[in-house]
Amino acid sequence: MGTNSRIRTGQVSGLGKGPVKGPGDSNSRRSTRSSLAASTPGRPLPLKPLSPAVPVADRQPAPPPAPRIDPESSSEDIAPEIIVWTEAMDAMSLDSSDGSLTPVTDDALTPPPPTPPTLPLLDEPAPESDQEPDQELDQEPGQEPGQEPDQEPDREPDQKPDRELDRDPDQAEQKLEQHLDQRLDHDLNADRDQDQDRNPGHGRDQNLNQGRQQDLNLEPKQEHEEDHNTKQAFLSVSSLSAVSAVSDQSELSPLASPSLSSKATTPMDIDSLKDVYVPVVRLTQPADTPRRRYDVRPKVSVPPDLPLSEYAMQCITAAESSRLNPYSLHQEEYLILRDHISHAQVTTYLNIRNGTLRLWIRNPQIAVTREEAVGCAKDVRWFDVANVCFDWLVRRGYINFGCVEIRSSRKQTQKDQPVDGKRKTVVVIGAGMAGLGCARQLEALFMQYAKKFREMGEQPPRVVVLEGRNRIGGRVYSRAFTTKPGRTTDSFQGKRCTAEMGGMIITGFDRGNPLNIIVRGQLGLPYRPLRPDTTLYDYNGKPVDLERDQLVEKLYNDCLDRVSEYKFKQPTSKLIEGNRDLIDEGKDSSSETYKTIRQIEESTAAQPHAPPVSEQNIAPQVNLVPVSSDRATGRIHTVPGTPGALRAVHKAKVMGWKIKQGISDEADLDIESATKEPSATLGSVTDHVIAQYKDIIDLNEQDYRLMNWHIANLEYSNATNYSQLSLQGWDIDAGNEWEGSHTMVVGGYQSVPRGIMHIPTPLNVRQKSSISKITYAHGSQTGPATVECEDGYKIDADYVVNSIPLGVLKHGSVKFEPPLPPWKSDAIERLGFGVLNKVILVYKEPFWEDDRDIFGVLRNPSNRRSLDQKDYASQRGRFFQWFNVSKTSGLPVLLALMAGDAGYDTEQTCNDDLVTEATAILRSVFGSKVPEPVETVVTRWASDKFARGSYSSAGPNMKADDYDTMARPVGNLFFAGEHTCGTHPATVHGAYISGLRAASDVLDAMLGPIDIPTPLIIPKETSLSLKRKAAENRDPTQSRLEAYEIELWDHIIAQVGLRPIMPTKPAMNAYIFYSKTHHEDARKKLEEGRRAGKGKASANEVRVMSAKMWRDTSPEQRKPFVDQAEEQKRLYTEAMARFKEQAADWDKKATELKAAYEKEHPCVPTTEELAAAAVMLAEAAVAAAAGVDGNNRRTRKRVESYAETEASDVEMTLS
Repeated sequence: MGTNSRIRTGQVSGLGKGPVKGPGDSNSRRSTRSSLAASTPGRPLPLKPLSPAVPVADRQPAPPPAPRIDPESSSEDIAPEIIVWTEAMDAMSLDSSDGSLTPVTDDALTPPPPTPPTLPLLDEPAPESDQEPDQELDQEPGQEPGQEPDQEPDREPDQKPDRELDRDPDQAEQKLEQHLDQRLDHDLNADRDQDQDRNPGHGRDQNLNQGRQQDLNLEPKQEHEEDHNTKQAFLSVSSLSAVSAVSDQSELSPLASPSLSSKATTPMDIDSLKDVYVPVVRLTQPADTPRRRYDVRPKVSVPPDLPLSEYAMQCITAAESSRLNPYSLHQEEYLILRDHISHAQVTTYLNIRNGTLRLWIRNPQIAVTREEAVGCAKDVRWFDVANVCFDWLVRRGYINFGCVEIRSSRKQTQKDQPVDGKRKTVVVIGAGMAGLGCARQLEALFMQYAKKFREMGEQPPRVVVLEGRNRIGGRVYSRAFTTKPGRTTDSFQGKRCTAEMGGMIITGFDRGNPLNIIVRGQLGLPYRPLRPDTTLYDYNGKPVDLERDQLVEKLYNDCLDRVSEYKFKQPTSKLIEGNRDLIDEGKDSSSETYKTIRQIEESTAAQPHAPPVSEQNIAPQVNLVPVSSDRATGRIHTVPGTPGALRAVHKAKVMGWKIKQGISDEADLDIESATKEPSATLGSVTDHVIAQYKDIIDLNEQDYRLMNWHIANLEYSNATNYSQLSLQGWDIDAGNEWEGSHTMVVGGYQSVPRGIMHIPTPLNVRQKSSISKITYAHGSQTGPATVECEDGYKIDADYVVNSIPLGVLKHGSVKFEPPLPPWKSDAIERLGFGVLNKVILVYKEPFWEDDRDIFGVLRNPSNRRSLDQKDYASQRGRFFQWFNVSKTSGLPVLLALMAGDAGYDTEQTCNDDLVTEATAILRSVFGSKVPEPVETVVTRWASDKFARGSYSSAGPNMKADDYDTMARPVGNLFFAGEHTCGTHPATVHGAYISGLRAASDVLDAMLGPIDIPTPLIIPKETSLSLKRKAAENRDPTQSRLEAYEIELWDHIIAQVGLRPIMPTKPAMNAYIFYSKTHHEDARKKLEEGRRAGKGKASANEVRVMSAKMWRDTSPEQRKPFVDQAEEQKRLYTEAMARFKEQAADWDKKATELKAAYEKEHPCVPTTEELAAAAVMLAEAAVAAAAGVDGNNRRTRKRVESYAETEASDVEMTLS
């Protein structure tokens, strides 16, 4: 390995502000992998920058450039030149018999004697808490403002309380302080070398290796000596309540009142927390047990030269880019921390968590270390909290995922290398995005928790991936064309031209898509945004009138809006928020309270007529209504609102439709009867709505063709006819969409799973291993398992991750022993799994519009003049959507979609008939000049034995929790795949997220829950003791200088007063003044035509209406508000000018006063200070003569950053 150091910077590696540097450029500021990833000119590589780059810390050495492997040596049908090869691949051998890559390494380790684990507890909902509704969260019931709560010292769980403390408060305070000081002395004097996890060289901030003598070092937590078999034991809710009481006492919190109402023990409805993993909280040692020691200092990961507000903005953006709310706890965080922190302390925790995410987002090529995460805490009391936060983020795949190299935090000593330790095996079935993502994440987790396994007497487990095909990627498959381009552009030098057979579109990089990190931040793959402009052509080849198209699209969205009223209601979830103002400013909460979140909730629940714990702190229920559809993916865009709020006639008028003669303004639609039909589906009810609208407005044949084009687009996103979609669950993933442009990877989407497989080191993948039978341990997560292949190959495993597609599970070709339980098999049966096929045509020259990426064609029903929806079902999805993919495939290529019933028809239709039909459609649009294609590729995913279809959908009989049921493990058999991700089903990123979740489940089964010390936050008294001890040893020079500085500024302020305050910037947007003035007008307009029982318009609906009214206003109507905004700007400009003048005058006077004061009252060092300085200079001279860096600093070299620009898109010219 090389020795150059790397640091985390403002953006991820890739294109910088200067020219791109290839691997041959000698730029020590860029890591080797960055240079390799960015070696293609014109490659767009940016993560959206948070701010200008700021160096934060030294990094571990980067590996040197490694030789590329000959593309011809790969048996896979994918461009090998996309892959960034590492030197670890030199140690790989290809097993020709099974196609697998086998690492040639000696990783045998012998573990030390096992350490008995502690007893894990299931963090079931515990007794609810009590608090008066108007009572301050930081104040206990009955406590006066500013009064400190009664406290009780830490003690062993079985120790009786010292009642003398209750009788004599002064003596109690004295004993408490003595007790805490003794504990702190023990911690501070502990052996620094006992902690094996630290690595002083891993900090991102340049101050990480400085000031070691000032760090707070806490000893590592020891575990109870209990039998190993108790590791899987779980306690009931009542047991947890008892343990919680012990924990409360150890945290210096008052004992709970013995007389609580029944509400105080109301269990929280864990089942209602959808998409929430219920963590297991381990019972920890008493508080007197030596704690973990950290070789870092507070704020070491917070850039000192970055304004706090800008740092806070970066942290907030990082959380939003990681699928987390920067202002509130995740459901798991709430369950983990509710026994340990107060509401006021949530703010500080969120600042630590968001700061850790910032380190990761700003450079995901380098793994965040534990020390760096702990360095986000601004107080040593929060080090353990930061440590728990780091464990949670790592385990759940929010940081340190993807193609990132995990380096050992230290060199292993001889005693850490056991000879004959047990090594468990995890078998991952399937090498698609879910399987490879899970395997890569497991490898990273096992390396980061290697010490844990050694303490258990085991080696880190090995991971084996079994794949039935002779390639990887699963349903992400970029098939190479046989046709060669006449001329290769620079963008495609060395690349193969490919057709996207399966997944092809990345639906936005922003707001949390993990593919943002992998594609742009780690692999540096080139990609190209899809232009959203779409032209629709009628069946005769004429373009559809744009106004008519938009009018029908509004009607289509309104139909979906009305059926949305019958969707599954979103489950309630806890909303534990921090102080938004403090988080926005990057400041921690200074409030101190010893009542935890649980205690507050329980005390509140004990009040008369108070809600139980499960109903407290609930996030507002938000209904999402469709407003538009995405023509590139068929996905529905939603906004908060009330479904079906307006009467049909009124809504039709608002949309711009002409109402038929004789129709009353009060006329509405009757949907209820259609929804109560036993076989009601999305399709049957929507068809019913369209038929009723036909009686209100004039709909012609073209309107029906347009309407069914949009329906075909919806069927494209679900891979099935919409009559096979659940009325309640068809849009179950609403609200989880990413943001940003839709993009396609240049050269093939399959290079993403290929990169995951090979970087940073190749995974152990055995191809051509079709699975026939899986034997697993049904009742335990620790039993043996066996996976059998059709060729007779068998492998024993301790854990099995099944990422087999849902279609194969439905087909039943893989047997399970024992059979899957009914709750799992029933969910497999209820979920849908459909087919989307493609017809891909290659031409010598393009004959279509090169400035458009998408165009659509309306299809006629069997009866051309029919106004019956049933006649359109079979034809509407045939060649309805066309993609111009020439700039991503390298050849003149058109790709047509076969959706709905047409997808199934493609399986039975020969290629020649499909090409003939496609050519006829193209000639109707572009004329007779359209030639025959030179090459054709047709997909038939339903006939693929390893897929049996395209992706999952909401079957007609699905239940609201079926996706979550599919994600639940059965014994030691775990499940991954897009069909197990309820928030992002039927997507590539959803499959990858499910792999991260499955890896987390496996690690939890191996190691148990996250260790949480008690108390989690060191009481403030301990911190005060530290300050007193620090004051005793304080540098006299520093104290003298600080006192002199205070005297100096007191003198200046006494003479000229305080510095002028900068004026607050007022609102200067004309729309803001308009919306305030017309707020009630917008509300009244919404009330017009509102259906009975729909309640008042929500705030969001009022905002949307205000914006619409603003857009519709004339320039004359806008003028008063524009003038008002201009007046505000003028007043602000004048105020700023006065401020600058006054501030300059004040600064001038202050400078003069400062110089005069320093001249009259010089700050002279004492004799003791001069002597100490002479000693330090002598020591520095000796160190310099010996060639030692006195500050123990390494040379810091920055990683070159990059930023996305409009010119970063890869452009090419076809020959």
